[in-house]
Amino acid sequence: MRQKIFYSNKWHSSVSKKKFIRKSPISNTKTIYSDCNILDLKKIIPSARDGLILNKKLSLKKRSQYLYKISRLITKNRFKLSKFESLETGKKIQDSLNEIDYSAKLWLSASKLVLNKIDYKIQNTRKVYTKIFHEPVGIVGLIIPWNFPFIVLSERLPFILASGNSAIIKPSEFSSKSIIYLLKLTQKINLPQGLLNLITGKKEIGSSIVKNKDINMISFTGSTSVGKAIMKECSNSIKRLSLELGGKNSMLFLKDAEIERSINFLLSSFTVNAGQACVGISKVFIPANIEKEFLNKFIKKLKSINFKKLYGPISTDKQYKNIKNLILRNKKFNKKIIFGKFKVSLNKFIEPLIYHNLPVGCEIDKMEIFGPILSINTYKSYDKVISIINKTNYGLSSVVVGKNIEQATKIAQQINAGRIWINSAVITNYPNI
Repeated sequence: MRQKIFYSNKWHSSVSKKKFIRKSPISNTKTIYSDCNILDLKKIIPSARDGLILNKKLSLKKRSQYLYKISRLITKNRFKLSKFESLETGKKIQDSLNEIDYSAKLWLSASKLVLNKIDYKIQNTRKVYTKIFHEPVGIVGLIIPWNFPFIVLSERLPFILASGNSAIIKPSEFSSKSIIYLLKLTQKINLPQGLLNLITGKKEIGSSIVKNKDINMISFTGSTSVGKAIMKECSNSIKRLSLELGGKNSMLFLKDAEIERSINFLLSSFTVNAGQACVGISKVFIPANIEKEFLNKFIKKLKSINFKKLYGPISTDKQYKNIKNLILRNKKFNKKIIFGKFKVSLNKFIEPLIYHNLPVGCEIDKMEIFGPILSINTYKSYDKVISIINKTNYGLSSVVVGKNIEQATKIAQQINAGRIWINSAVITNYPNI
């Protein structure tokens, strides 16, 4: 059965009549999706415009109630949603369940935040006041990645709706099923017509969304190269823009770090979703005074783990090929590998590959890999290691570990990254932030 597209609170066949098939990376399950074109998008725009008008008229209390109901729907249907998530991304069912549960908390958090109205009434003189009103941006084009589809949707969509906007959702062609099922669930709560709209397809329809002059904002999560192209295109119609792009993220062990505890943080941070996480750690910096102890304990820990039970395969053929080609291109650094061995696998599974003291600036050390590949580097001074960490084209996340929290915080503030964890793993997140 072909999955349809959603607008005006109904499911419709696509105008294009074209289709594409997504085969699960972990089973023989195949799903047929509509490969939509610009004519399909033109049919959706009036629906999104209606949704914008209706959402703007809703009271904050009513918006809150809708968001709360969606949170409850997600929790009630967590097992089916997680099954769809695992089928298309390849991740373990427990990981998908954790992501669905966290997503429900995001919708719940948004339902509370929308009620926190701030009154910007400013007295300029004794008789003159300025009143500032919050207005929605408009129709938001929400382009979702394949690695964490449901959680990325839930980090954005409830807040888009809470702000009075309507949305046109374009899931990745590799992982659309859980998002489609969520929209089917929302039909049970009678949302205002046109508030939520969904279109499926490949990069061509994503490009059409970005170029469409009736869409007021783009939220995109994906590669840096595509993000740059979107930014350039949005300048033509002066769209607002929210981008979450690539990461080459570092974990810094301070000289007083608790090694065994911090190793657990590291393990979670670089193997999450088989390394297919934009905030995932791919570079580690160890002070010379604990290097030997760290390496012994880390390798011992790695040898004790069955990684096929810990995480699933690489989600797409293209991503697996990218990782394979990068490793093969850099065979000259095989002598730097201290754990793991790359083997070509029909099921696209990659066990961790750990490099030690790679040359600064080499491809593995420099480029985002998006797989369970880690490089470990030794340092002597904080000033020098912070300089190395900051010398990157990315700036998404970082982790700092050390007993002295005051010192760890000061060092974290010198790292040019958007989200920084101290004594934690990147899988630890909170809906209220």
